[in-house]
Amino acid sequence: MREILVLALPGIAATLFGVLIVMLGAGNRKKKLIGGMRDFVGLLESGSRKSAFGEGIERFLTKNGVTFHYGKRMSAVKLVLVSVLLFAGGYVLGLQVSFSVGIPAGAFFAALPWMLVPVLNRKDNEKMLPDLQAVFRSLAMQIRAGVHVSDALAEMYVSITEVRLREAFIALGSDIILKSDMFSALENFQSKFDNRYVDSLCITVLQSMESGQASQLLQDIGDQMKDMEKDVLEKKKGKLDRSLTFYQLGMLSCILAVALYAGISYMLAAAVQIG
Repeated sequence: MREILVLALPGIAATLFGVLIVMLGAGNRKKKLIGGMRDFVGLLESGSRKSAFGEGIERFLTKNGVTFHYGKRMSAVKLVLVSVLLFAGGYVLGLQVSFSVGIPAGAFFAALPWMLVPVLNRKDNEKMLPDLQAVFRSLAMQIRAGVHVSDALAEMYVSITEVRLREAFIALGSDIILKSDMFSALENFQSKFDNRYVDSLCITVLQSMESGQASQLLQDIGDQMKDMEKDVLEKKKGKLDRSLTFYQLGMLSCILAVALYAGISYMLAAAVQIG
């Protein structure tokens, strides 16, 4: 049984890879094949319908900015293909040690690109924090000056430097101008991030539009600003603490190295004198 599994797993991985390649490259002539295999893969469209699994995967990848981390052409299907290839590669490498190592190694390599996505997204969120602070400040200033919130949001991309956030605000501005539907524009904007401050911005704006109270919007923005400033200070403090710890460890290492060198030198000198 063990020998059968050893031979079968690479074949299964290769078969899955081949099926997905055929489905991706077959074009219009293979629409029936794609429709029949849709639920099996869980990622491909068949008309206007999608499987729940496929929709969940796409939402996860979109919210975590997969195209900014893995390239503009990356999609859920392509990431599955990458995972299949990584599983096959990890499995073969693991077999060099033993069969019991092959499957865990393959599973680890297959899961690696998916595990990296939220990690990279958290780094993006840290980079976005100063720009989001600027967005909240600018929005508050423009509303006080009498600018409508939709017009303020449509031009907000000008003051943003972080690429992912800037592109999302450019798309938001286009949606507001072309579609004239703030609700769908903000919903689309929010779906591109897994960031609590982006969520707060969208919810605050939508609530203010429903209530028509700009003063409440300003109050909410002020509260969000306090939270953001607290987060920024905590992150700066954390970086400073890590730097101090690193320098302290470096100094301790130098002291230990000097003490070790002195001890070895003393023992060598004593050994020479005895000899």
